[in-house]
Amino acid sequence: MLPGLVYGSAILLQAVLIFFFYNYYQLIIINLVGWGLLVLFLIIGALPRNEFKKKGGSEKGKSFLSTTKLVTTGIYSVIRHPYWLSWILLSLSLALMSQHWLIVFLGILASSFVYGETFLLDKRLIQKFGNDYSVYKKRVPRLNLVYGLLKKAITRNPL
Repeated sequence: MLPGLVYGSAILLQAVLIFFFYNYYQLIIINLVGWGLLVLFLIIGALPRNEFKKKGGSEKGKSFLSTTKLVTTGIYSVIRHPYWLSWILLSLSLALMSQHWLIVFLGILASSFVYGETFLLDKRLIQKFGNDYSVYKKRVPRLNLVYGLLKKAITRNPL
């Protein structure tokens, strides 16, 4: 509960403060990288919903997040926690778009807490899905999108 309050507040504060400190040091390239990460946040944040709806086995009328089956296809064949990665990308993109020390600090704080949440989530998913999740966990990286894509390309497994 407390970690969610911390990272949620930090990201919300970043989003508000960017209106006051946008491109603070006028570093155009860094600002553009921030915009690119914002686009990546939108893409990666949208992909899990589709996979969960198709493969997650959620009951009718319940949230797509209340899965009954382990999903290991699509984005989940590349990284285990795409939602959490998307929040880290959002926080990083806001820091790069602003370049202000306070927004950068909030981004580091939020990202640290989000990263920590993935360890707790792994424990809960092992409890929920047992050995299947443990095997999946060994095969697919937690948040490293680049490594996950490279590993996917080398093993030539389709998404």
